[in-house]
Amino acid sequence: MKTWLRRWGWALAVAACYFVFLDRGLNEPDEGRYAEIGREMAVDGDWFTPHQNGIPHFQKPPLLYWLTAMSIKAFGAHAWAARLPAVLAALGTLALTAWLARMILGRGMRRAAVLVLASSAGFFALARLLTPDMLLTFWITAAIACAVRRHQGGGEIWGAAFFLAMGLGFMTKGPMALVVPLSAVLCLRWRTPRERRPSMPWATGLTLTLTLGLWWFVAQSLAHKKLFDYFAGDELVKRFASGKHGRNKPFWFFFAILPVAFLPWTFLLPALLRDLWRRVRAKASLGPRAALLIGWFLPPFIILSFSGSKLPTYILPLMPALALGVVVWWRERGQRTVLLDRLAAGMLVLLVVLASLRDLGDHFLKQQADTQDLAELAKAQPDFAEATLFAARVRAQGFTFATGRLVSVTEDEADHVLKPTLEQRSRLFDDMQSLEAAMAARPAAYGLARREDVPSVFPSERWREIGTEGDFVLLGRATAQAAPSR
Repeated sequence: MKTWLRRWGWALAVAACYFVFLDRGLNEPDEGRYAEIGREMAVDGDWFTPHQNGIPHFQKPPLLYWLTAMSIKAFGAHAWAARLPAVLAALGTLALTAWLARMILGRGMRRAAVLVLASSAGFFALARLLTPDMLLTFWITAAIACAVRRHQGGGEIWGAAFFLAMGLGFMTKGPMALVVPLSAVLCLRWRTPRERRPSMPWATGLTLTLTLGLWWFVAQSLAHKKLFDYFAGDELVKRFASGKHGRNKPFWFFFAILPVAFLPWTFLLPALLRDLWRRVRAKASLGPRAALLIGWFLPPFIILSFSGSKLPTYILPLMPALALGVVVWWRERGQRTVLLDRLAAGMLVLLVVLASLRDLGDHFLKQQADTQDLAELAKAQPDFAEATLFAARVRAQGFTFATGRLVSVTEDEADHVLKPTLEQRSRLFDDMQSLEAAMAARPAAYGLARREDVPSVFPSERWREIGTEGDFVLLGRATAQAAPSR
């Protein structure tokens, strides 16, 4: 037992750092949305069509929703249960990074590679958030690891696994699940002598990838003809080629995000790039290992930079390549890894401390604050069971998740692609004024609004403030018998 702890105790400590403080409220709007879709799937049993607030939701493929729903069915509708798939995907990505380090560097570099990645600020933060990005990163890293194993003499099954992982990645978040692994593996094969390149089942493999990745989109399009134009136009072409989705950022956006996301290891990147540039100028041969890591990072980074849709989370699948690159550079300089280990341990402690203080930052998160406490306040009201719930010009599905109830919303916050049913239409309103009038006519109503909208839309003679969080205000009918507010 002592021998096992000496060998693997560090891995248990890393895992513990990722699990602490996991049951905090879900941040809006993304975590709340993904958790609520999973909860509704678990409750209504419709595993084919995801629903958000009772309305079909087609913005993402369903794999993350399925995993979230299974976790919620197994453990209940808790924030930690909703986040569990993301955390497990992060730990799986760390394990795959250790495997890659062993294959391309040797057994002794596994711990250094894991610690560098695990202690990176962006990786740690996103591992504890419910978004598709960490699960996508897991499948991309798995695909690349399988391809490397095949190149190092593994059987044909590893070639098939490469394409399988890409298909599952596509079912998580679309085309980047193909772009990143193919870029890495093609660069690896380019710098591998022809006689040492193992065969890969490209025709059957890509057929498997596309079949697995596209079947849900095809099935939904056959069921609803309008969805084909939506999937191909809005969610593929326009998301990449335009700023239609409100995520248009300048070309240099990821150049600013990456240094923050890769802290504290960002400070090593200039020296790494300088040494790489010297090799290029000296026309030194680029080996398969360097080609793999460059192909994993550089072409996808350029593609993302040219995309019309940018979010900080999009660079997450590239971070394992950076972590491995840092370890490769460190070893080539002949340095011992003990300094890397100590720096990583200190950074992990700091990240855990910051995670413990997260609630103190809710005021500054504004519309990204979690609404769990407000949901608990609403549930504490004596007439909650009979009340109608609403969200006025806010995206707060975490509130829906925590209350376990569907809410009335304004039309522009509904995200519906198909024509709403009569039941769905009864919860949709043209604007805040019509929503407020309808809610004021109910015997009891509780809901969320933006702080700036309360004075002009929700008059004090009809509404009282029960609590606030970030930029959210929990409102209740002024005539309703109230439990204490805060």
